Amino acid sequence: MTAKELREYFISQLTNGECIFRVAKGKAKYKMSRGSFKTKKKIYDDHNLLYKNTVGNRYIFTDGKVEGELILDDNPNIVKFHFHVDTGYNRFFLSFKTFEDEHIYGCGEQFTTLDLKGKNVPIWVSEHQQMMKIAGKLLRWKIRGKPEPDRVTKYKNHQTYCSFPTFISSKNYGFYVHDDSYGMMCFQKDRVELRFRNIPKSVSMLLADSQKELVEKFAGLMGIAPRIPDWVNNGVILAMQGGTEVLRKKYQEAKAKGVKIAGIWAQDWCGHVVTSFGYQVYWNWAVDNELYKGLKEFIDELHADGVKFLGYINTFLKEGSPQFNEAKEMNILVRRENGQVYLIKSTTFDAGIVDLTNPTGYEWYKNIIKKNMIEFGLDGWMADFGEYLPTDSIVYGGEADKLHNKWPTFWAKCCYEAIHEMKKENDIFIFSRAAYDHTVKYTNSIWNGDNHVDWSDEYGIASVIPASLSLACCGCGVVHSDIGGYTTAFQMVRSAELLRRWSEMNIFTPVFRTHEGNRPKDNVQFDEETVIDEFAENSQIFAELKPYRIHVTDEYQNNGTPMIRPLFFHFDDERSKVEKREFLFGEDILAAPVLREGKTTHNVFLPKGKWVQFFTGREYEEGDHEIPSPLGTPIAFYRKGSEHSKLFEEITKNHFKGEKQ
Repeated sequence: MTAKELREYFISQLTNGECIFRVAKGKAKYKMSRGSFKTKKKIYDDHNLLYKNTVGNRYIFTDGKVEGELILDDNPNIVKFHFHVDTGYNRFFLSFKTFEDEHIYGCGEQFTTLDLKGKNVPIWVSEHQQMMKIAGKLLRWKIRGKPEPDRVTKYKNHQTYCSFPTFISSKNYGFYVHDDSYGMMCFQKDRVELRFRNIPKSVSMLLADSQKELVEKFAGLMGIAPRIPDWVNNGVILAMQGGTEVLRKKYQEAKAKGVKIAGIWAQDWCGHVVTSFGYQVYWNWAVDNELYKGLKEFIDELHADGVKFLGYINTFLKEGSPQFNEAKEMNILVRRENGQVYLIKSTTFDAGIVDLTNPTGYEWYKNIIKKNMIEFGLDGWMADFGEYLPTDSIVYGGEADKLHNKWPTFWAKCCYEAIHEMKKENDIFIFSRAAYDHTVKYTNSIWNGDNHVDWSDEYGIASVIPASLSLACCGCGVVHSDIGGYTTAFQMVRSAELLRRWSEMNIFTPVFRTHEGNRPKDNVQFDEETVIDEFAENSQIFAELKPYRIHVTDEYQNNGTPMIRPLFFHFDDERSKVEKREFLFGEDILAAPVLREGKTTHNVFLPKGKWVQFFTGREYEEGDHEIPSPLGTPIAFYRKGSEHSKLFEEITKNHFKGEKQ
C-alpha cells in the first residue's frame, strides 16, 4: 500500500467501528529492586467509547455517559490525533485493525528479538539485568556444567534501559505516542492496542513509502544526536584503570604494539571501592588525587600525542561522600515521603539521587561537570544510569511515576548543557546507557549497557545486534557496545576468543571502545599476549574506515538515517525483514559476526546484489553461504560497485586474510 492508501485505511477505521477508543480510571503500584520494576494495576470506571459523529476534523466517541474527542490533524507527512476526554480519566486505550502478514519493530532497545509481532511490550525505562534471573542462569551453568547461550527468559519478563513509545511496521507505517507514562504496546494477530497510564497529549501516525524514509521521520520528531567529535574516528577508546602510572605504562605499551588509540577511558578517575560485586567507581565526581596523582600532567601528555582522556559520571552520589553530604545539606536529593533521603542500592552500597527537576540541584550538578570534569581537562565520559527514579519518591518537579521515563532525558540534557555552555560541542564525547524518546538529541551515542562477558542471546555478544537494530527502528542513529562486555560473575568470565570476536564485530560500528568489566583481573584484556596483535590490527582497520564512517555519519546528521541498520532498510525480501544476527553499517557494508564459541565456519545470508568479502576479496551472490571464519578474520562484506569500493579494496589489501582460508 502507498502512504496515501495507508492514511485512508487508518482514517476509515475511525467511523467504521474498527477503531476502539477506551478510557478508564486507574491506580498502579510499583516495586523497584536495583532498577528493575514490577507493577500492579487496578482499573475501574471503564468506558468503551463508540463513534457517534464527526464535526469537521473532530470525531466524537461516547458510550452515553462519557464523551471523548479524537481530533485529526492531517497533513501529507504525519497524521496526528489529539484526545480530549472528560476530566478525571487517567487510563488510555486505542486499538485498531492492522495486518496479519506484517512485522513490527522498535519500542526501544530489544535484546532478544527484532520482530515484536505477538508480543506485549512494556514502555518503561528499567535496568535490563535482573539479578535473580542472572543468578538462576549461573546456577543452571553450575548444575549442567556448560553455558546455555540460546536460553532466553520469557518475553513478559523483558526490561530495557532504552524504552521508546514508538513502533514501525513492515507495511511502512508507525506510531509515536507523545506521553511519558507507563505504557504497553500490544501487537496481536491483526490488531494493535496502545495502553498508557495517562491521556496522551497526542498520537502521531507516520507513513512513508519505505522503511528507511519512515525511520528518518521518527528521527526528525525525536531529534538528531549531537555529531560525534572527529577524534573518535581515529582509533580505539581504551579502558584502563588503577592510577596514573598504570595508565601511562599501559598506554605506552599499547602504542608500541601498534594500537591506534583515540582516547584513554579511566572510569575510576574519581576513585574506587572494592566490593563483593567487584572493582567499582567511587561515586563522588572529583579527581582522586591520591590514586591519580599528576593526572592533569598525564592528560597534557596525551593531548600532545593527539589522544583524549575520558572519565565517568552517573546520577548518584555515594552515601557519606563529600558531594553527597553537600547535596543533602542543600536539600537537592530525591527524598522519601517522610523527608529522608531516598537511598537506592545498585549493587552493594547505598547512594542518593540528585533531583534533576530541582533547578538548584540541576545547576549544582551541571557545575560539577563543568568545573571538575571539563575544566580539569576531560574530553568525554560515560553518562551512566538514568533508570532508577523510584515511583514512590518525592521530587521537585511533580509526581515521580510521571517523571520516571523522562529521567534519562533530564540526565543527558544536564551533561549536554554543561558541554554547550563551555563551548566544547565539537570536542567532548559522551555516551549514555538509558534513554526515552528525546534523550538521543542530548547525547553523542547510546551504548548497549552492561552486556555479559559471554555468548548468550539474552545478555551477551549475541544480544547486541537486535538491541542496536531495534534502536535504529526508533530513529536512534548512533549506538555501540563495550568490546568484550561488562558483567562478570562467578564462572562467567571473559575469554580471549570472546574479546577477539567482539573486537571483530565492533570494527563496523560508530565507536570502537573497550571495557575492563567489573572484575578486571578475572577477564582477558586487550593487552594480553593472545589478543594484543589482532586487537591492534582491528583498531587500525577501524581507523582506516574513517572516510566511510564520516560518510555514514553525514547521512545520519543530514537525513536521520541510523548508522547501524537492519537489512530491511535497503532490501525488501522476507529474510531481510527478520534477520537479527547481521547488520548493515551504512548502505554498503554488511557485517555478519561470529556469535558462538568455537566456530570456524559461519552461515551468512547475503541479500540482493553482489558482495565482496573484506580481507579475502572473494565475491558472493545473494543467498546463504557457509563462510570460513577462523579467529582473526572479521566477517563482513561490501557491496560490489559501491562508490567507496576503492577504500574497501585498499583496506582488504592492507589486511589480506586469504592465507587463513
